[in-house]
Amino acid sequence: MAETTQARTSKGMTLRAQWLPQNLLFFVLCFLYLWLVVEPHLIYHCFGTILPDAPLFATGRAFLLNRLAVPGGGVLYVAGLLSQGYYHACLGALIIILVALGIGESLRRHLALAGAANTGSLTALPAVAFFLIYSHYKHPLPAALAVWLGLVLALAFEKLAFRRTWVRIATCVPMAAFAFWMGGSGALLVFATTAAVHAIFLRRNWTLAILIPPTSVAVVWVPAQYVFLIAPRRAFSILTPFVPSVVTGAGPFLRVLIYCLYGLAPLAVLLTFVGSRLVAWRRQKSAGRSKKTKRRDKHGASRHKRSFPAALFKPALAAAPIVLMALGLYFDRDELRKPYVLSNYYACEKRWDDVLALGRRLPKGRINVFVNHDILRALYHTGRLPYDMFTFPLNPHALLITHEQRESDLALYKLSNAFLELGHANLAQKLASELLATKDHLGVALETLGQVSLVKGQPDTARIYLNALKRDPIRQETAQSWLHDLDHGLSPDRAAYIERIRSCMPDDPLAVAAAEPLERTLARLLERNPRNKMAFEYLMACYLLTGKVDKIVENLHRLDELGYHTTPTLYEEAVLIHYGAQRQKPDLGRIKISPGTIQRYQRFVQIRGSMQPQTQQATFNLLIREFGTSYFFYFAFGSVGLV
Repeated sequence: MAETTQARTSKGMTLRAQWLPQNLLFFVLCFLYLWLVVEPHLIYHCFGTILPDAPLFATGRAFLLNRLAVPGGGVLYVAGLLSQGYYHACLGALIIILVALGIGESLRRHLALAGAANTGSLTALPAVAFFLIYSHYKHPLPAALAVWLGLVLALAFEKLAFRRTWVRIATCVPMAAFAFWMGGSGALLVFATTAAVHAIFLRRNWTLAILIPPTSVAVVWVPAQYVFLIAPRRAFSILTPFVPSVVTGAGPFLRVLIYCLYGLAPLAVLLTFVGSRLVAWRRQKSAGRSKKTKRRDKHGASRHKRSFPAALFKPALAAAPIVLMALGLYFDRDELRKPYVLSNYYACEKRWDDVLALGRRLPKGRINVFVNHDILRALYHTGRLPYDMFTFPLNPHALLITHEQRESDLALYKLSNAFLELGHANLAQKLASELLATKDHLGVALETLGQVSLVKGQPDTARIYLNALKRDPIRQETAQSWLHDLDHGLSPDRAAYIERIRSCMPDDPLAVAAAEPLERTLARLLERNPRNKMAFEYLMACYLLTGKVDKIVENLHRLDELGYHTTPTLYEEAVLIHYGAQRQKPDLGRIKISPGTIQRYQRFVQIRGSMQPQTQQATFNLLIREFGTSYFFYFAFGSVGLV
C-alpha cells in the first residue's frame, strides 16, 4: 500500500512538473493576445448593455446577501468582483489566464487519478474554448468559474476516505447542494458528471454512479421549490450550457465553444480512464506471452528506430493548443466584431475623433446600427454632421435607434445619454430608469439619473443616486466628485453643462414621451429653445434621411441665430434638389449657396441624365466616384455610395 501511494505521489509530481512548462508558450501567447488584441477593457464597457447578462458588482453587505439568496449567487458575486479588473486591459487578461490555469490544474489532478501519462494538451483544451469565446467579446467568466467549482468539488469528493456506498451518497448530498447554491446547476452538472465517471472507473462502484444523477436532480428540485421559491425549470438552467446567456443570439460555433467549456473536462477524464484501461489490458496480454532473447534484441532495435518520431511527439503535443487556437481564430474571424465594441468604448469615453477614425476603417458594406449611431453623434460633437453625414456607411434608423420595437438594454443606455444631451431630461430619466430596473446595480444608469436630478433641480434625489454610485469600485471617484460639487458648488464646466440642458427642457415638467414621431419630438425641443443646436442638426438630419427637402428650406432661417457663417454643404445640396424638382432657381440673395455646390449639382444632373441602359453600370460607378458621399446621390438612390 505504501509503495502504491508513493508511486501515485511520484506520478502526480511528474505530471505537475510537465503540464505547465509544456503549455507555457501557449498561455504566454494567449495572454498577449487577450491583452493587446481582445483588450478586456472593451468588454468592461459592455457590461449591462451590449452584454446585458454580465454579472454586475457593488460593494456592501446588502449586495452580497442579495446574490447569495439565489442559486449560483456565489459564482456570480465572484465573477462580478473579478470583472472589475477588466477595466484595466492587462489585469483583465491576467484574470482570464489565471482562471484558465485553475481549470487546467483541476483537470490535471483528475487526469492523474485516471492514470494519464501525459496531460499537457488535454489540460489546455478547456482554455482554448474559454479564450475563443472571449475573442467574440462575450463574457464566459461565470461559466468558467462554475466549471472550476464543479471540478474542485468532484476532486474533494473523490479524495474522501469513505468507501461505503451509502456513506458516500450521504456525503454527496451536501456537496451537491453547495455546488448548486454557489455555482448553480452548471457547477452541479460538472460535479455530478465527473464524480460518476470516477465512481465507475476508479472505484468500480456502479451503484454509486447510478445514484449520483437522481441525487443531483433532487438537490436542485427540492431547494428550488421550498428554499429559493423559483420554478424548477429555471433552476435547472442556471449557469448551464443549455441556456447559455453568454452566447445569446450567437452562431453555432460559439455555442459549440460553450458546450466544450463545460464538457471537455468530464469527457477528458472519461477518455483517459478508458485509454488507461486499454493500455493496461494490452500490457497484461503481452506479459503473458513467452519472450525469447532474440525477440528482445529485435524489440530493442525497433525501439531505437522509433526514437526520432517519439522525439517529435512531445513538441507536437505542446503545439496542439496553439494550433487549435490559431485555427479557431482564423476560421471564425469577423471584421466587424471588434469595431462594434470599440465604437461603444470610444462613445462611453466621449472620444469622438476616435469614433470617426474607426468609422473610416469599417469594412465596405458592413454596418451596425449602434456603431452608426455613435458615428452620427460623433459627427455632431465635432461639428461635421451637416457636412460629412453621408461619408460613412449609413443606416437611416441609426440617428436615434428607431429600428427596435422594444428597446434593448444597449438602446436604452445610448438613447438616455442622447436625449439628455438634446435636453429632453424627462425622457432620459425614463429610459435610464427602465435600464436600472432590470439590473442589480448599473453605474452608467445611476450616473445618468444623478445628472438628470441635478438638471431638474432635485439635489436630494441626486445624492441618492450618487451615493448608490459610490458602491461601484470603478465609478466611485466620479460619484465622490459630483457629491463634493453638490456640497461646495458645481465647477464652471459642470454648471454650464447642467444649465445648457436645463434651458432646453420642455415646458411641461411632467412630460415624458408620448407616442409621437421622432421629428415631432425634435421639433418640440427646438420650439422650446431655438438655440438648441443639437436638436436642430438632428431634426435636419431626419429631414435629409426622409427626403423632406422642403422642410430643410423652411428651417434655413435658423442658421444665423445658431451661429452658422455659411450654409452647410448638405443643406445646400438639399435646397438645390428642392428647387430643381420645382424647376425653379433659388434666391441666392436670400439663401447662401456656394458656386462650387451649384457646379457639382449641375454636373450630377448632367451625368445622371446621360444614364442609358447600355451604359447604366458605368455611369452609376462614375456617380459613386464623384458624388457617392453627397446628398445628391443619397436622395437619388436611397443609400450612401462608398467606393
